[in-house]
Amino acid sequence: MAVAENLRKVEDEMLAANGGYCAPGKNNAAGRALNGSANGDVEGGADRLKWSDDVGLTAFLLKFEEVPTKRLYISALTIGSGYFFGGLIPLMPYFFIDNVQTALIYSCIVTGVILLIFGAVKTYVTGATGGYRGYAWGAISMLLVGGGAAAAAFGIVKALEVSE
Repeated sequence: MAVAENLRKVEDEMLAANGGYCAPGKNNAAGRALNGSANGDVEGGADRLKWSDDVGLTAFLLKFEEVPTKRLYISALTIGSGYFFGGLIPLMPYFFIDNVQTALIYSCIVTGVILLIFGAVKTYVTGATGGYRGYAWGAISMLLVGGGAAAAAFGIVKALEVSE
């Protein structure tokens, strides 16, 4: 609630200081014109934009509803659980297999399967279309993105690894 109130207060102060609109030639803190072109000219000869109430970050942010405190805790728990289990799944083979190289192979396989499942579920939840081909594309694209990220991390570690 405090953020929205502060945004409204700042917007009201700016509008009051400018007589209710951004006059030609008025500049913001960065030295750019608040409306019109860079030299302060207003395009089309109008003194203010016809949609000025809908323009800018403040107008955008004020369209959002306030978030209840309970929802904050639920979101934190959901995100934290996702990171915990998302990090735990690739480590599971290392708990049960003594040989690290073999565990790495199993870890890659398990992670690949999980990425495929997650990609298909993500495609379903987001409402993407395309039938089975759409689900397959969502699964494969998730596998490629996740695999690329893992390969990049592996490559960085190898590049920074110090040989003794």
